[in-house]
This record gives sequence, structure tokens and C-alpha cells, in this order.
Amino acid sequence: MRRALFILLAAMWTAHLRAELTKPACLMETIRSCSEQIMSRHRSGCTEAMYQRLLQVELYHRNIPSLAEVDVFTMSGSVPVHAGRLDLEIDHRVILELKVAPKIVPKHIQQLQKYVRARISTGMNVEGAAVVCWTDKDTVEFHELPLPSRSPYFRVSLKGE
Repeated sequence: MRRALFILLAAMWTAHLRAELTKPACLMETIRSCSEQIMSRHRSGCTEAMYQRLLQVELYHRNIPSLAEVDVFTMSGSVPVHAGRLDLEIDHRVILELKVAPKIVPKHIQQLQKYVRARISTGMNVEGAAVVCWTDKDTVEFHELPLPSRSPYFRVSLKGE
């Protein structure tokens, strides 16, 4: 009886911790810290595919599910149209566009906006979206996208433009 109660309490506590860890704001901070840990361990010079896999492994160790290279469709009436392939979908709620470049440019943000619009049009509950850029200066740039439901304007510009 005590063992069953202990197992039940442990399962409830685990579920509570997972729910806390996967709140959108907390999830974005976890993604940011994972990206920075990857950069500190592996430095610049890796391919986008390698950083993507390393980020998936970091998230896996934190019990956060992710899908890589997800085909994205948008709807034209009742016909699905292929819009592209997003890099990472985290816990079916957060979209990440991963880049290896000197810095984040508007083209990267526009690509992410396209994926967010497409996923929303097919019914996905997008709670967060960001561009993660591993630079050649051993730093990670992280640009979180304001979502249409949170912002009256969905166009974004980088600072200094």
C-alpha cells in the first residue's frame, strides 16, 4: 500500500515538474541555455545539422520532446500546400529555426514567420517561436518572435535597422 502511494506521489510530482519546465517562457529559457551550453562545449565551426542534433540531445536529457525537419503545410482552401521544412518543433508548441551564420538577418526571421503562419493555419497551437543562430564568434544569437496572438503587428525588425 505504501509503495503504491509512493509511486503515485512520485508520478504526480514528475508530471508537475514537467508541466513547470515546459511552460513557454521557461521552455524558451531552457532552449537558450541548451544552445549556449552546446556552443561552450563545441565552439563554432560545426554544421547546422550537427548543432540541431546536439540541441535535440540536450532537450532529450531534460525530458523535452522534439521533432526535427518537420514538413510544414499551409491550406489553400481545402488543399494542403507544402510551405517548407522547419528545423525543430519542441513539444508540439515551439518552433525553432536554426542557423549557422555571422548574425541573424531579416531573411531568417521571415522564414520563421512563414512557418509560424503555416502551422497556425493548420491548427497548431504555436506558443513560441525563435531563431537560434550559432555565430562564427563562439556566441549564440537568440531572437524570439512575437506571435500574432500576442502582437497586433506580426512584422519584426532587428535592432539597429
